[in-house]
Amino acid sequence: MKINESYLLKDDYVFTKINKNVAQFKEKYPKKRILNLGIGDVTCAMNRKLIEVMANALYEQTNKKTFKGYPPETGYDFLKNAIVNKYALKGISFICDEIFISNGAGCDVTNILNLFHNLTAVIADPTYPAYLNSNKFYGNDIILLPLTKQNNYKLLPYGLMEDRSYLIYICSPNNPTGVTLNHNELKTWVDFANKTQSIILFDNAYESFVEDNSPKSIYEVEGAKTCAIEVSSFSKSAGFTNLRCGFTIVPKELMRQNNSINNMWLKHQCTFFNGVPYHIQKGALFVLSSEGEKICQKNIKYYKTNVQILEKYLKYNNFEFVSSNNSPYIWVKIPTTQTSWQYFNFLLNTYGIVCVPGSGFGKCGEGYIRFSAFATREEINLAMKKLTKSAQYEIV
Repeated sequence: MKINESYLLKDDYVFTKINKNVAQFKEKYPKKRILNLGIGDVTCAMNRKLIEVMANALYEQTNKKTFKGYPPETGYDFLKNAIVNKYALKGISFICDEIFISNGAGCDVTNILNLFHNLTAVIADPTYPAYLNSNKFYGNDIILLPLTKQNNYKLLPYGLMEDRSYLIYICSPNNPTGVTLNHNELKTWVDFANKTQSIILFDNAYESFVEDNSPKSIYEVEGAKTCAIEVSSFSKSAGFTNLRCGFTIVPKELMRQNNSINNMWLKHQCTFFNGVPYHIQKGALFVLSSEGEKICQKNIKYYKTNVQILEKYLKYNNFEFVSSNNSPYIWVKIPTTQTSWQYFNFLLNTYGIVCVPGSGFGKCGEGYIRFSAFATREEINLAMKKLTKSAQYEIV
């Protein structure tokens, strides 16, 4: 037996390395407070009505008439129908068989690689590390497209050959830069993918933060159904980071080599996945209701106010950063000659502030850090006061 040596990566996963550094800091300074603006985990508590909905679903398990055994591998129809209706409001039509309920976007954006062999992945630099690492594990060829100040941090297919096909990773709003692609820019990608028989993997995890007219779904772009898979999540919009629930859309029109990608993904999920628990899917159904959406919007507004506070502190103190009304993240240029990890350690050991070093997202992230607005309001204000030594712009 030969091991897959691709798993012997030299560097730790960036978030694992951050946790190790924070744990060492806590051990060394047990009384010092940590202000976590790093890993993008939510902090708003779950709504009581949402918990009641899931609790009632659990109580159904005590009654033989309403007891549920194994969940369907692709999800219950009640949730898939709700998602179909959600997209219908945007003028996008799907059927239930095109919706696959999952335990979060992270699993699907990596497991989708099981459908392909000898592919070439097109990935932004900087990028969400799981895209890059998973392709390394599979031994795939990787093309990194730099996102820099010079190209306004925009991912576009410039320089890619048109005589070959690719698996193209697009996250919009982007993680970590926060930059969103507009309709024309996404149309450029859709046209390129259809022309080259490529497939776009569209990570839609942050669509609920989009305020402007940028598409909230790749399927708002004409022609996307024949070239794109969309992965979405309830983690950031509804605070499901612990519950784990998301969904992936694979249109019936998406064909490659005369084979249905939808049918292939169905076989994959039925083989490798046992489904999301009934009570969690009931919770997701509530989230998609009018009442649930109002609750989610309240939390999203809280985090977006955190973004405004971060930006005001940083702007007042002459930090260079990428401003975005569509993202829970702030991409900040390091104001010193330190590397990303050196500045990370400086913030941690000096102020107890946790960020994410930009180099953890790729080579083009060197010289930057990412702040997350998913922290509490108190943490945001206290961290910025310490960093900027200013009491300006505090919002309660």
